[in-house]
Amino acid sequence: MSTYILGMDIGTSSVKASLWDVEKERVVSQFIDNYPISFDINGRICQDPEVIYQVILQLLENIIDDLEARAGNNRHKFVTVVLDTALHTLLLLDEQMNPMSDVIPWMDTRADSVALEILKSEQNAEIHERTGCPVDSVYPLYKIIWFARNNADLLKQAGKISSIKDYLLYKFTGRFVLDFSTASGSGCLDIRKRCWAEDLLWDLARVDLSKFPVLISSYEVLEPSEEIKRLFKGRNVYVNFAVGISDAAASSIGTTCFDHNTLTISMGTSAAIRKISPEPLKKSNALGHGMWCYIVDENSYIIGMAMRSGGCIIDWWVKNFLKSCDYDEIVRVLGDMTNYDSSPIRTTRPIFIPTIYGERVPRWIPNRNGALLGLSGATSIDEATQSIIEGIGFNFRRIFEAVETYFGRVEAASYNVVATGGMCQIQNWLHFLSNLFNRSMIIRESRFDTSLGLIMFYLKEKAPVIFELMSAKKDVISPKKSLSGLLENLYLKWLNEIESMEERLCKIHDIT
Repeated sequence: MSTYILGMDIGTSSVKASLWDVEKERVVSQFIDNYPISFDINGRICQDPEVIYQVILQLLENIIDDLEARAGNNRHKFVTVVLDTALHTLLLLDEQMNPMSDVIPWMDTRADSVALEILKSEQNAEIHERTGCPVDSVYPLYKIIWFARNNADLLKQAGKISSIKDYLLYKFTGRFVLDFSTASGSGCLDIRKRCWAEDLLWDLARVDLSKFPVLISSYEVLEPSEEIKRLFKGRNVYVNFAVGISDAAASSIGTTCFDHNTLTISMGTSAAIRKISPEPLKKSNALGHGMWCYIVDENSYIIGMAMRSGGCIIDWWVKNFLKSCDYDEIVRVLGDMTNYDSSPIRTTRPIFIPTIYGERVPRWIPNRNGALLGLSGATSIDEATQSIIEGIGFNFRRIFEAVETYFGRVEAASYNVVATGGMCQIQNWLHFLSNLFNRSMIIRESRFDTSLGLIMFYLKEKAPVIFELMSAKKDVISPKKSLSGLLENLYLKWLNEIESMEERLCKIHDIT
């Protein structure tokens, strides 16, 4: 019998999978597929859970087909699927476990008014300390409260309150369970007691624990459902499912191999800067602001900050203003930006505030809109594009410095910095960030770091072997001191503008 581990990374808009041959100690195949997201003008965003399930199910079938073609149909094959999903999703189910709502992902802003009310209350710091999640409408907790206030009948009729993770686990295994890692990104879990925050859920939304999944170990392996058994009936393959962790935890493991002295910059649709830590969030000035803390496993946490202004902003600019379907113009302008000798910095260029979809850092503030400041009749599309890129990069630097400050600037200066995610594929983007941060960066060339992180998590004793295989595909980018100095003044000018806007918004909303 041949044994395989399949790491399946189920992100916001795509699923990526890596198949590991346990005996030969190598990746034998990798797959990717996409599913849609729907936006409306009211800030409500949704996804069809059945579409996501069918895409993943078809991908799983394709992987098994490919495996049988490679390994032969006569040899028995044992495949353990290890799952992660994107954090902060909400899905309401009926008593028969059928969806009553769409999947509501992290980007949805319907609960802004709820989060603002709690942000201004005395519960702000308590919720942050207990759950590890700063008050922010991104978390399912606030969307549950929104339903309690705006569609109480639907919430009352819901048999279960789910995320995409526990829904998929139910579809795959017939059990309504969830790992602590994914649960810790809901705002509903007491991360120190490692149980649902029952009193908060009842006080804030009048929901009880009977609606929530049973919390179990990420390493627990579940038998397949009858549907999965029928799908692979007659084949020489047996598939079961390890509960797994969150995509944030898997990404951190995949890029650091559990190293506590490495900062990971993860850049996809959204973005985050985080570090694995043996301890949960400290009582410090981080409470009440945007620093979060989620569980990785029984012995570790990830602490960091996330921003909404990642690759989604570049997609927005490319599609709506460059009227294109690719990144050719972005790549060309980035090339000029990383060669300032031939394209000198102009201080008159517009300043871009990248909060098009709101923002979570340095803390969440409602009703944040983006801005392109300083436009004139002489502004060219290239200059505007350069401003867009710089604004996104400046936001990265701001949260990088916030995370460094939490861990101690002197200590953090010795940490390795690893960059990963889809934005790393944009040519010259990381050269720009390296110059902006004035830090060297280790670059992972693989788009499958997170799915490989799942395999490393499940095969923890073999993690160094897998990581060494990944490390053969890394690169190191170092800053040019002259460019770092030139970018410093632009960054400080940008920082002054965004802080002034945040100060005005805080006064409008009476946030201290």
